[in-house]
Amino acid sequence: MSERNLIYTPTLTPSAIAKSYAAWFETTIDAFLDRHRLPFQPYDGYVEANTRFVTFTFDRRKIARRKSRLSASEAGTFPDRTSCLKGTRRELSAEFDNVDRLYKDVCEAILGSNFNRPSKRLRQPLMIAAADVNGTRLWKSSGSIENVHVHSIWVFANGQRGWFRQVLDAIENDRADRYDFDAIDVRRINGDLPGKEKDVKRLASYTSKFLGFNTLDMKIAGDLEIYPRGIGDGAGGVKQPQV
Repeated sequence: MSERNLIYTPTLTPSAIAKSYAAWFETTIDAFLDRHRLPFQPYDGYVEANTRFVTFTFDRRKIARRKSRLSASEAGTFPDRTSCLKGTRRELSAEFDNVDRLYKDVCEAILGSNFNRPSKRLRQPLMIAAADVNGTRLWKSSGSIENVHVHSIWVFANGQRGWFRQVLDAIENDRADRYDFDAIDVRRINGDLPGKEKDVKRLASYTSKFLGFNTLDMKIAGDLEIYPRGIGDGAGGVKQPQV
């Protein structure tokens, strides 16, 4: 379980914990929409236009090298460019290190190099990113950890999603070793997702499915990140789930 995740009772089931996470994600998304959706924009239309479900898979060879480098540099700490406090550092796994840097690249494309200023923080897109492994749909209890990947829900303010696409295109064309992604799969809400995953509620449930197991039997230390920083700890009117 991530250090900042929900308070839980050991008698709870993985399913109940995952449902609490999913409800938290929905509340977080709704709070973002309330800030950015114009009064005349229908909820469903805004979600379809400005929400993307993105799955990150990783090149095993590259991610192993990343883990080795992060281990050699004091357990993976690196500058947190979104913090308004200079010198703040944050530990992330090799997988989330990649997702973190991508998020910051997207923010820089949208808001400029000073995107981390407090005045611009609420203009950053929302991203909820959670770890997953193969087979969790079929688990009754914690299983083996295979093919760690990250599911994420991105919600943009009006006019931002084109910049996101440009950053992804640049990564696709970049031959440098900046990222360790094997693939980045981008799906539209109510568009090219399977029918059972097309709305926010079901998508939040899908994204949280590993978190219940990992809360009760921690096998991945960092399993969840929510951006902008502070959204997941109660800032902006969104509270962590209590289960």
